[in-house]
Amino acid sequence: MENKKSLRRLYMVAIPILLLVVGIVSKLIHIQWVQGAELRQQAQEEVVKPIAISATRGSIFSADGKLLATNMPVYKLHLDPTVAKDEVFDAGIQALSEGLAHFLHNGRTAAEWHRLLVNARKQNNRFVTLSRSVDHGSLQSIKELPILKEGRYQGGIIIEPVNFRKHPLGKIAERTIGYDESFRKFGLEAAYSSELSGKDGSRLAQKISKGQWKPLTDYYSVEPVDGKDLISTIDTRLQDIAHHALLGALERHDADHGCAVLMDVHTGAIRAIVNLGRNSEGSGYYEKRNYAVWESTEPGSTFKTIALMAALEDKLVDTAMHVDTQNGLYEVVPGAKVKDSNYRNGKGGYGVISLGEALAKSSNTAIVKALYPVYAENPQLFVDRLYALGLDRPLDLKLPGEGVPKIPQPGDRNWSGLSLPWMLFGYEVSFTPLQILTMYNAIANDGIMIKPRFVERMEVMGKPVQAFDAEVIHPSICSKETRLQLQDLLRQVVESDRGTAQNIRTAGLPMAGKTGTCQLNYWLKDGEVDYQSSFVGYFPADAPEYSCIVVIHKPRQGGYYGSTVAAPVFRQIALGVQRLSPRALDELPSQLAQLPQQNHLQEALQLLRNERMPNMRGMRLNEALEIMENHGLQVKINGFAGQVRGQWPRAGEPLPPAGTIILEAG
Repeated sequence: MENKKSLRRLYMVAIPILLLVVGIVSKLIHIQWVQGAELRQQAQEEVVKPIAISATRGSIFSADGKLLATNMPVYKLHLDPTVAKDEVFDAGIQALSEGLAHFLHNGRTAAEWHRLLVNARKQNNRFVTLSRSVDHGSLQSIKELPILKEGRYQGGIIIEPVNFRKHPLGKIAERTIGYDESFRKFGLEAAYSSELSGKDGSRLAQKISKGQWKPLTDYYSVEPVDGKDLISTIDTRLQDIAHHALLGALERHDADHGCAVLMDVHTGAIRAIVNLGRNSEGSGYYEKRNYAVWESTEPGSTFKTIALMAALEDKLVDTAMHVDTQNGLYEVVPGAKVKDSNYRNGKGGYGVISLGEALAKSSNTAIVKALYPVYAENPQLFVDRLYALGLDRPLDLKLPGEGVPKIPQPGDRNWSGLSLPWMLFGYEVSFTPLQILTMYNAIANDGIMIKPRFVERMEVMGKPVQAFDAEVIHPSICSKETRLQLQDLLRQVVESDRGTAQNIRTAGLPMAGKTGTCQLNYWLKDGEVDYQSSFVGYFPADAPEYSCIVVIHKPRQGGYYGSTVAAPVFRQIALGVQRLSPRALDELPSQLAQLPQQNHLQEALQLLRNERMPNMRGMRLNEALEIMENHGLQVKINGFAGQVRGQWPRAGEPLPPAGTIILEAG
């Protein structure tokens, strides 16, 4: 009886254990044969996985071959202190510590480096970060230090290349060149991001600790495809001229901000674009926003040319018709009056003048008295003419952030009895400077409206892969008769003694254009009045090659009229272009696009990316220095100026470990 009880108790213990064992074995079999492959793959992925290797971003060049934006190579540097043999580590650790303290200026002493690396080796720490940003020249020196010079597999050095975006020419056209970063995306960098970025590659890496991955190989599992180089339309020489001309005017007139744009009449290529705004301290100006592309405002008198063109095309007026400006005051409707700029205390005006003279003198009363009556019964006719030209639509620039034009329609909520007369001299409509410039450029370009563009072509290894040609927005904005009339009137604005811009008349440089002076806060009953001063036109007037617009906001000193604030900037830019190419302006655009050193520069950059010395012979010394220093190399110069006559290392040879290049100049 007692034995049966014991046996029963044994069964009660043994059976659950047996069932547990069977369950465990079954689970092991299921894991091994059913889930095995999946779990092994999951475990492998948690320890070893491919990590992305960024492709080298393409560079941005100016039309005259200067680097505007490029990747400056920097490196993350790590060490696996467990790799080196004991005799190698013990013999080299002191010199390595001293070398790291010398080359890595992070405040850590040689003793601190020594203690850190010795302890890491004892603790079997296989991933010690030495630096997160080492330039190319320093890297070459650090790689020659004891232990590290043994290489990856015997010394434990781990090098991760990192691309740092640099603007070699500083702040020049910064808002147009732009950035493509998480917290700021604008300009060409953002607009052409996919083309510049290329395609990332990958290589295997092993997980060392939380968030840290150590590359397992020096080669790529998937080769990255570098981005294309972008050749912009900007010419740095013209950009420099426009920059200093605008900056001087902003400082002279204590203005808030302004912009200046220089465009090739026949191709729409933007040769210079400057956008300067006052800094927060009020002590200077910088590329604050792309005002030329973004800021949409009432243009004021520069719109009179467009209004007159519409009326001429509709055959409602003639430039020879006469208008009595009386005393410079015209009451459109009871309580709403239009004034000329010379109206003071009940006196002013220009007497009886032709409609053509009205444009040259920029008479508000004459323009409104001539055009308002002929459109008053059918304002839609005037608005339809503007819409037919596409002025209601943005230019569809690839650059992000373009301002949207505003042209009110009869029947809109905001349309009133004053909308039409106010539109005729540039109020209640709104455009960006570049949109206004595009219209004037069309007048200069035989009526053909060309879309502004900022890119000439894309290249790979110096070879063109995509060209960006001139794009026609409108084949003919007006009849030939109207265009010739407008061209003559715009020339009179500068060359006639009656013109508002006669102050910029220059012998040997015929110019044409229109002044603009616009009140920015005219609707306020109290407070200080602010102004926008502008001038837009083209040169040479008899054979137009360049169009240009200058807009300056809130000048505080030395006047506020477009003739005295903006027009002199236009003249300074035009003279600068003329001095740059005094023989023939029509040769300049093709010269800028076909400079022979362009390929030379890009080939040099590609060789440097491959750690090879490019051929610098024949290159201008300043350009050779720019390329070398942007790559983080130190340069020793024998000579003073001129072209590079000799070099060390020779072309095609590996870059020197110490990172020092020798150039012979003369």
